[in-house]
Amino acid sequence: MPVANERPEALTAVHTDLGAIFVSLELSRSKWLITSLSPGGGEKMSKHAVAAGDAAGLLDRFTELNRKAQARTGRRFPVM
Repeated sequence: MPVANERPEALTAVHTDLGAIFVSLELSRSKWLITSLSPGGGEKMSKHAVAAGDAAGLLDRFTELNRKAQARTGRRFPVM
């Protein structure tokens, strides 16, 4: 049984080493919503949108995600 003045064990953070940039797409007729989780991004999801059908804009967003991840980590990553 724990003693009243005894502190519970400190919680440890789970270390996640992402080896890729993970994206999800929500496609509608007016816009494509892109959410992503990137290495070095503090495990925080980012959200961006491009016009529906703008495949070049989508690929540009992937390139920008990789550029930012590389700036933070010094490495390039595949987009999944």
